[in-house]
Amino acid sequence: MIFKDVSLLVLAGGESSRMGFPKYLLPASGGTVTDHIINRLGGMFTEVIVAGRGLELTRTDARVVEDVRMKRTPLVGILSGVLAAETPRVFVIGCDMPFVRKQLIRRLVIETDSDVVVPVVRGYHEPLCAVYSSSAAENIQRYLDAGGSKVTGFYSSVTVTEISEQEVRKADPFLESFINLNTPRDYEKWSSVWAE
Repeated sequence: MIFKDVSLLVLAGGESSRMGFPKYLLPASGGTVTDHIINRLGGMFTEVIVAGRGLELTRTDARVVEDVRMKRTPLVGILSGVLAAETPRVFVIGCDMPFVRKQLIRRLVIETDSDVVVPVVRGYHEPLCAVYSSSAAENIQRYLDAGGSKVTGFYSSVTVTEISEQEVRKADPFLESFINLNTPRDYEKWSSVWAE
C-alpha cells in the first residue's frame, strides 16, 4: 500500500557532535543508515526526500533538499521537506532512528485532520517520528522568525493529534521506533540488530 498523499522525509542535517561522524553516513544494512531507512520504508510513500546541508547522497530514488535556513535545528529540516514535498503531508523520521515500525507509520498516517500527528511516549512528544502537513509551514516559519528552535515549540499554534503510548504500543510493543543512534556506543549496541 502506497500513501499517495504522503512523502517520506528523512532528516539528515544534524551536527552529529556526539557521534563524531555524520550519522546519515553510518554503515548499515543496505549501505548507510539512510539507505537502510529508504530501502525499508520508501516503497510506502509517493516520494522520498532527504533534508540536510551539503549532503553526499547518490541515490536516484530520493530527492535531496538543502535546508532552507542556516539555523541548526531539526525543525528547519522539517520545514525544508514540507515546502519541497509534492504531497500535502510528510512522515518525518530522523536518520538516526532506523528501527521505526511500519505498523506505527500506518497508525500515524491514517489521522488526516490535523497539522501534526505525533506519538506521545513516556509523557513526551516524539516529533522526529511524526506526520506534518503543509498547512503547518507558515506557523513553523513564524516561530523560527521569532527565534524559536525547539521542534515542538510551534505546536501551540497549530492543530495537533497526539497518539497515546497505549496506541503506539499496539503498533510497536517495545517502542523500537524511538531508538536513537546518538553515540558510538549506541551504534555498536544496535548495529547488528537492523530491523527487517
